[in-house]
Parts: sequence; structure tokens; C-alpha cells
Amino acid sequence: MKRFLGFMAVLLGLWSATDRAEAKKTEDQEFRRVTVMLRSGEQIDGYLHRGWHADNSFMKKENYSFKLVRTPDDKEPVKYTADEVEWVEYVEKTENNPDGIRWESRDLASPGIGDRYRTLRRMVCLNKAGENATVYWWKVWTTEQVGNIQRRVLKTMYGIRFHNDPEGVVYPYMLVGTMLMDKLHPGLKEFCKGWFKGADGKAHKKEAKVDDAWMLDMYDAYLARQGVE
Repeated sequence: MKRFLGFMAVLLGLWSATDRAEAKKTEDQEFRRVTVMLRSGEQIDGYLHRGWHADNSFMKKENYSFKLVRTPDDKEPVKYTADEVEWVEYVEKTENNPDGIRWESRDLASPGIGDRYRTLRRMVCLNKAGENATVYWWKVWTTEQVGNIQRRVLKTMYGIRFHNDPEGVVYPYMLVGTMLMDKLHPGLKEFCKGWFKGADGKAHKKEAKVDDAWMLDMYDAYLARQGVE
């Protein structure tokens, strides 16, 4: 009898611990809570069931679609895409949030063989907003050659949106020094290429290593020179 009572006490203890764990689990789900603004103007609050992040997109389109539930234990997720939303913002804002805090649906420059001005609608994370431009980051899967082996790795990309661009396109940093700039920003291509050269080149390289938003300073300097000219 004592052995049976002892067994029941242990069992009840496990049940109690499980209940507490489940309650804690529900509380912890606040890190998934987001506010979504649809392009229709409707605002929705919910919890991410499956994110758009490239980490979760190994076999599907990166930074494009996600699923949302109304409550942490909701079993009926609703799918949304970057074509349907304006932005998504995490309600729980932590300084070192690895997922970022605010993600915006933007046209991302993605030149193709048949169309150098092609764009793709994608979710990009707000990094820093300046007076004349805003910079973003996002992750993509890339293939790297290691010896004789090719492997897939996640890479963080950075891009800039110029506030005077009526199309609001986000350009990956690597494209700012190309002919894509010629129409809207004549001379920016050459200015960008010379940013790390000359008397201030060393200081600019140092800044770029510690500040992912360094291109904001470069663009401000370009505008200032345009104003002088």
C-alpha cells in the first residue's frame, strides 16, 4: 500500500510538473507574437506558426510566405505572403532579437538575364532608417565550395532603399555599384566604387566592418556632393 501511495505521489508530481511546463510553454510563446498589416489596410494580431525566414525555407521560397495562428494553441494556421502584407512587427521587442523586430514587404532588386530591372517581392528586416535612405537585412541560402564538396549555408544580405525612389526598391549592397543606379542616381555607381579609396578610404573600411548600415553615410555623402555640384 505504501509503495502504491508513493507511486501515486510521484505520478501526481509528474502531472503537476507537466501542467506547469505546459503553462510555461504557453507563456514562452510570446516571442512568436506579431502584428501584421495587410495591404488591404486590415491589421491582424497573432502568433507565427511558421515564419518566412530563410532558416525555415530550405525547401521553399525564402522570405516570402508565413503562417499565422490567432492563439498559441490554435490548430488552424492561415497562410500569408509578401504580396499580401505591408509589414510584420514582433510584439515582444528585445534588443538582441535574432529575428529582428520589424519586417517590411518590399520589392527586392534581383536582375535577371532577360530583365536587368527585375524585382521580387520579399520580406526584409528593418536595420536602420536614415534621413535619406533606409537599410535592411535578410538571409538567403547560398552554395559554397569547400574542397571537393559543395554545401548549403545561410548568408546575411544587406540592402538599401532610397527615399526618393518612387518605386521603393531595396537594392542589395552589391548592386549599388552597378548600372542599375544610372537612371535614378547618376554618378552614384562611381561614387560607391571610390568610397573605400583615397584619403578617407581606410576610415570607411573600418566603419564598414563594425557598422552594417555604413551605406547610409556613403549615400548622404553622395547627396552632399551632388548639392555642391
